[in-house]
Amino acid sequence: MKQLIIPVLCILATAAQAQQVIVKGKVVDEQKRPVPYANIGLPGNEPGTATNEAGEFSLRVPSLPQKLTVVSMGYTPTTIEVTTIAAQTVVLPTSNVALPEVRVRNPDQVALELVQRTFAQLQRHARTEQFGKAFYRQKERHNATYSEFLDAFYNVRFTNKEVVGWEVEQARYGLVPDNSGVDMTNFSAAIRLIPVYEPKPSRRTLAVPLSPLAAQQFTFHLREVLQDKDQETAVIDYAPRPDLGQPGTEGTLYIDMEKATLRRQETRVPIGDLMSLQFGAGTTLQSQTFHMVSDFSPVADSLSRLQSVRAEQTIVLSYQNKPDTTQIAGQLFFYQYTGKPSGKAYKSVGVNYNDLKQVMKQRYDSSFWLNREVLRASPVEERVIQDMEQRKAFGSF
Repeated sequence: MKQLIIPVLCILATAAQAQQVIVKGKVVDEQKRPVPYANIGLPGNEPGTATNEAGEFSLRVPSLPQKLTVVSMGYTPTTIEVTTIAAQTVVLPTSNVALPEVRVRNPDQVALELVQRTFAQLQRHARTEQFGKAFYRQKERHNATYSEFLDAFYNVRFTNKEVVGWEVEQARYGLVPDNSGVDMTNFSAAIRLIPVYEPKPSRRTLAVPLSPLAAQQFTFHLREVLQDKDQETAVIDYAPRPDLGQPGTEGTLYIDMEKATLRRQETRVPIGDLMSLQFGAGTTLQSQTFHMVSDFSPVADSLSRLQSVRAEQTIVLSYQNKPDTTQIAGQLFFYQYTGKPSGKAYKSVGVNYNDLKQVMKQRYDSSFWLNREVLRASPVEERVIQDMEQRKAFGSF
């Protein structure tokens, strides 16, 4: 039986929270299709929240009327004014797209130079630590049925390279016993530890495009340029060179063409080269994939800082000649950036760090979650949560 266990600490909602207004709604494109993972917040303020897989959102605001800014890669940033608690529908126009040959003379050379400039900026601020509060949701499906569900609040210490420390503030974990499939008890480690860039690449580390060896290890292709008002974003596809000789990521970088700041990184990770799986008799591995998307928000000095990470892994086994599929998805979202905490600055995390053990002695309190919605559950997720509540799956070890 799977052993991933996480209970929850109890906290009371503050009076300030109770006095705030909750704005709910949905973000769609011009064809009325949901826009998932769009960022929604007060203009020039904290990130606030993000839409779920169905494009829905829920956000606490101080009062009404209130202006909200909605941002999503590939769409024109949009600001709306909310005057009522009635559900809002926000339509995001698609960004204008310029083809590389129209915008520049040597697209692939421009792509390489942008990547090198972006790495140089990240490297100059490599020692700068930042702090924030983040919400993490993880769910696992085994043969299309949800078997595990995790919500957690974290205090996070991070750099522009990776998450270096965090502390569980509140969490809930639900488990549906299942003796088959794959047990990924430490899936969040991938979100914490796969680096945005690598200042000291070696044959023993995963090769990434933002490094001093970019030109030697990767090829770059400027696919298109997104144009939004006064900002242009280069969309750059990258892949390891055939003679790399070590595991390397491939995917797409989104980089501000003027400031060379990183806005998004879409990554396909050769996870099979980085982990080992052990199977019982009659079980073989058919395939596995791992995709990760990291979004970044603007910050001072022409830089950007981590705002969210989404990771999905699919493992397909063959058990007694029948397919057996496990899908794991994790999403980390910063809903507030903070200053450095007094005293300790959150425990360092490594590949073997297991934060579940830090909260196992605490008791699950369902009342905490009734008024603590940071990332709105999708209709499917809501049904899973309600089912686990009814079955008393949360906090039962």
